Amino acid sequence: MTAIAAPLRVLFGAMLFAMCLALPGAAQEEPYFEVDFLNPGLPDMPDRINRDTPRATMESLLALLAEDQYGAAAHLLDLTDFPVEQQANRGAELARELKMVIDRQILIPWSDLSDRPDGWLEGPQEDPGTGRTRRSILLSTLELDQRPVPLRINRVRSTNGEVAWVISRQSVRDIPRLYDRFKPTELEMAMPPWARERGPFGMYVWEWLVLPVITVIAFLLGYIAYRIVGWLGQFSSRRIVQACVRAFRLPATIVVVSAVIGFATNRLLVVTGPISVIVGPLVLLGYVTGFALAAVRVADEIFDRVSLNSPEELAIPGNAHYRNMATMLSGFRKFVIILAIIVGAVTLLSSVQVFNSVGYTLLAGAGAITIVLGFAAREVLGNLLAAVQIALNRSARIGDQIIFEDRFCTVERIHFTYVQLAIWTGNRFIVPVSHFVKHPFENLSAGDREMTRPIRLTFAQTADVSALRTAFFQIMDEIDDGTLGSKDDAGVWVEDQDVFGKKVLFALPTPDQSTFWDLETACRERLLTRAAELEQETGKPFLPQGPAQDYPDS
Repeated sequence: MTAIAAPLRVLFGAMLFAMCLALPGAAQEEPYFEVDFLNPGLPDMPDRINRDTPRATMESLLALLAEDQYGAAAHLLDLTDFPVEQQANRGAELARELKMVIDRQILIPWSDLSDRPDGWLEGPQEDPGTGRTRRSILLSTLELDQRPVPLRINRVRSTNGEVAWVISRQSVRDIPRLYDRFKPTELEMAMPPWARERGPFGMYVWEWLVLPVITVIAFLLGYIAYRIVGWLGQFSSRRIVQACVRAFRLPATIVVVSAVIGFATNRLLVVTGPISVIVGPLVLLGYVTGFALAAVRVADEIFDRVSLNSPEELAIPGNAHYRNMATMLSGFRKFVIILAIIVGAVTLLSSVQVFNSVGYTLLAGAGAITIVLGFAAREVLGNLLAAVQIALNRSARIGDQIIFEDRFCTVERIHFTYVQLAIWTGNRFIVPVSHFVKHPFENLSAGDREMTRPIRLTFAQTADVSALRTAFFQIMDEIDDGTLGSKDDAGVWVEDQDVFGKKVLFALPTPDQSTFWDLETACRERLLTRAAELEQETGKPFLPQGPAQDYPDS
């Protein structure tokens, strides 16, 4: 048996060794891109150029561009896609165009540029850019023809064994189009030379002078749009149309201001990177806010016009369709607001280029801050989702009359985090939405209007139940004004008995939830009065005997 086990151990060891050799190669990509020759059409590379690390490449590139050494800077571009005889001229021209793009739009992510040849960065394991060998690093992403265009540096190796970090061949192909997109506009070139000089924080002088004027003009045009939209509402004679048009005034103002600022800073004039990374997301956020606000305000106006605002009016049994509409509009409003918050947050985070190395790390990593914020916001998020849940399943509609925690209430409002219940005393009962959906309640407005109300009374042991039954049906005839429920559902039963007397149940049919209380209390009062009269007529006790202190509280 030992002779057989020994070869098996050798075979298992060999297989394990082979797997260990194969796994790293299969799971790990090559640390560079292969090229035949790297820029063979360029003259000899100056000694001052260092392409060994990502940081060294960018430092060399910026230094050469600052000195207008475009021919030398071409060595830091991957010109593989150009014929050898054109690489010298095209390389210098592309370097000049790249300088303009970098100066005007690119914020170099120095924290993401390693000073090691393999591009390795030290940092938390959750960050996808750290703890691994890299062969491509994203410098920035620019919008070109309604699509994002990345600008990258790649680690390439030629057949002669030379390894270098250079601007990627794909990015080099996009440089002419990026230059045409972000080059100075005719309006900027018409400005005096001193206005095109660099000012504080790397911004042009004209930006410090023109941007405040653009902002003022944008708000002025927004105010004009506010007045025009309000004026257009006068052309319709229908109130709901006028109300909806007026609801568009503020959203139209926000959209117009965002559009003017976006056009002025993106088409009429092209602002530099420090401004574009702030203005661009704010413009997008303005669009999202404007359209979301328009939907919410229109929903509010429709709700105010086609629905009843008073909970007492909504609680009328015949207004069930108004309750459905009010709840549906309330749910739609919450959905739009939540969707706008999510879209606005995603848009803002994804469009701010300064988050390329920091923001994505925070979003991708489940760090301690994320856990703490999630734990703190769990109640708020739970209430938001619960509010949407109530609006969708309509278990409690606005205007419904319910019995919640032994309180007779009318659902007045369903807010994001709480439900506002109007108590019959005129006070308001505020309940967190999550608490409301977790606890059962009796919805008196759901289902059929007619309901049978139980009236429980205690009578003496010698009370004649048949006489009480006759009196009950007589009382029903007295209080019936034509709306009382079917008498087939009425009845009188002795449901229990103890030392204190008989427990008698009177089933009173009522037409709806809005009148049952009055009918129930009126019937109870008359039953007690009739019991006292029967006691005098028959000489037998009908009501419980003895002082009140002899009876327990419950």
